[in-house]
Amino acid sequence: MLSVEKTMLFLLSKVEQMGAQQFVEIYEQRGYTPTYIRNALSRLKKEGYIVSPSRSWYQVTAAGRATIQAINSKPARYQEQWDHTWNVVMLEVPEQERKKRDQFRTALLQLGYGLLYNSVYISPWNYYQEVTGHIHKLELAGKVSILQGQFQEGTITPLRAQEIWQLDKIEALYQQKSAWLQQEFVPLMDEALHDGQPLQLFLLYLQMGEELSGLFMADPSLPDELLPHSWPGKRIIGEMSELAARLAAALPQDSLYAQFVRAT
Repeated sequence: MLSVEKTMLFLLSKVEQMGAQQFVEIYEQRGYTPTYIRNALSRLKKEGYIVSPSRSWYQVTAAGRATIQAINSKPARYQEQWDHTWNVVMLEVPEQERKKRDQFRTALLQLGYGLLYNSVYISPWNYYQEVTGHIHKLELAGKVSILQGQFQEGTITPLRAQEIWQLDKIEALYQQKSAWLQQEFVPLMDEALHDGQPLQLFLLYLQMGEELSGLFMADPSLPDELLPHSWPGKRIIGEMSELAARLAAALPQDSLYAQFVRAT
């Protein structure tokens, strides 16, 4: 799922339903075309994350809510104590179901699993509910096995973790975001906070949401024991989340957009 689709799903989770035109009006301001937005809604519907109760109106499904919760909960793993057990997912899906297999693999990677061996994925965190939800949605029962335990041989060291999750690339992404924050986003946010225009504040809030979503999906949120020294992930996510909270707090309560930033 792309970051923009994830933020669209987030907006839908805050209201009973939204019309396609409402999405277009919001996201055109962010530089997306109406065709792009309608195609994104079609993809979300096709994948079962939203439904259309009437023409051009959409509601989030239970699967959509679960996906948002799973992705947004990943940064909280940075605050958890790891019990040194591993969650292992093994799959054997026939070639004729390659599309389902690819969708399942993508879901695992976005949850934070890493590829240990061919068709064997591991995570230091237990995502059993989320994984079984994808198995059910994709009708892969009997083709996926899940186990929980410790390695008796081949322990995952920090060096091995860096290879499995390509942490050097993720660290470079964080550094890029940190530079973007200071050089581009913060000056725009300061100007918007000074002007107090609800639409501009909300558009910046959405932009930050997309940037955070991209990081959440890329970063497996590994325990400290598996991370390189001075890993920037926790700090930069904290900074970005604080800026998003400031934008949300600045929106007037009677604004059309306040409903999308209220805690639920």
